Formats: sequence, structure tokens, C-alpha cells
Amino acid sequence: MTGAGLALRGFFALAGPFVGDYAATWAAAWPRRPRPMLGRSVCSRCGAPITAADKVPLLSWLVKRGRRGCCGGRIPLVYPIGEAAGLASGLAAAFAPDPLVGVWAFAVGLTLTYVGLVDLRRFSIPLAGLAALGLEAAAAAAAEPTTAGQLARLATGGALALLLEALRRLVRPGGRSGVRAGLGAGDVLLAGLLGVLTNWRLAAPMLSIASLSPLAVQYFARKRGPVAFGFWLSVATGLLLLLVEILAFGE
Repeated sequence: MTGAGLALRGFFALAGPFVGDYAATWAAAWPRRPRPMLGRSVCSRCGAPITAADKVPLLSWLVKRGRRGCCGGRIPLVYPIGEAAGLASGLAAAFAPDPLVGVWAFAVGLTLTYVGLVDLRRFSIPLAGLAALGLEAAAAAAAEPTTAGQLARLATGGALALLLEALRRLVRPGGRSGVRAGLGAGDVLLAGLLGVLTNWRLAAPMLSIASLSPLAVQYFARKRGPVAFGFWLSVATGLLLLLVEILAFGE
């Protein structure tokens, strides 16, 4: 491996948590834009500038025990989750077999981070995230060397979308109880795009992880409530793609 290749892999791994934090900032502000978009970061709670020591991804959150250094307020969990997801995206890109695949893996990971965190906070799938995933899924399909491979990806996406649409129509809010349905149109579109992105080999484990993980969390936490299914779809997809990159790198 050339020095340039090693430098690029190192860049992906180091930049991942910082870019993940930026994706979390956009997710936290959705549907608005974060303020300020450029320049020095400020605390969204008290408006004080955030020092450099408080900007180290994950480490600052751990040292401060999840508290803001300026006013002592609690830091929303979207930030450490976004930084951890950015780190995973950077690692997936670093393990990629070539630079173009690495750029694609990095972009996919950060898009999943943004989409998942918006859904976790707002129970909604952002259209911008779906558009980005559509482009990334199209790139994955176009990279298939055979027409059969391309059709397999499209068929996987269509099958997942049809399956979730059928489930969405079966699961409805109960009367006037105010219970939110577990699936929305955004979840259906997201599942279809992720089916194209992952192909049939990963589609079944992706859907299984996304379905069972929130049930396990609610069981052990002894709490019930609406499930951000798009968030769990994003987590499952990101973990599986990272695992695939690591296994391919070791071969």
C-alpha cells in the first residue's frame, strides 16, 4: 500500500468522529438549519462559545460525564451517538479496498447517521437524507458488474418496500389513544433504498436486527413507547456494512 493510501485511510478514521458530530448538529436542529452554520460553535443552551477542550469527540463527553462545560446542562445523546457513528463510518472507509469505495462508505455512514438521529429525535425521516441515500444506492447498483446483480439489488429494495408497506397498512394508531404507529411512509422508502444499498445477502439480517433491537431495549429497560424504526434500520445497516468491510479487508 502506498503512502498516499495510508494517509487517506488515516484521514477517514480521524475525521470520522468530527464529521459525525457535525451530522449530529444538523440532526439536532432539524427541520431548521443549525446556528451558526460556520464559525465558532456556541452552546445551544446558554449561548457561550464552546472551548477547544470541549470539542474532542467522545472523549470530552466522557470526561464531562455528559455535561456541558459552560453551563452544566446535559448534552443531548445525539452528539455522542453521532460521533461514535462517525468513527464507525471512518473505520469502514479506512478498511475499504480502494479510495472510491472508501468515499462511498464514508458518505453512506454519515447519511445513515443523519437520517437515524433525525428519526430518533423527531420520528420523521428527512427528505434530504432519503435523496442522498438514493444517490448512494444508485451508485452501488451501477457498480455491479452484471445486469443480474443490478436487478437483484433493485428487486431486494422493492421487496423490502412492499413488505414494510403491507405492515404499515396493518398497523394503525388505536382510536383516539394518541398512540403513534410504528411505521410511516418514510420508513417504507428508507427500507427500500437500504435494500438496494445492501443487496439480498444483508437485507434479511438488517431487517432482523432493526426489528429485534428495539424490543430488546424496551424489555431490559422495562419501558414501552413508540419506536424510531428508521433509527434502528440505520444502525443495523451501518453495523453490517462495517462488518463486511472489515472481513473483506482481512482476506
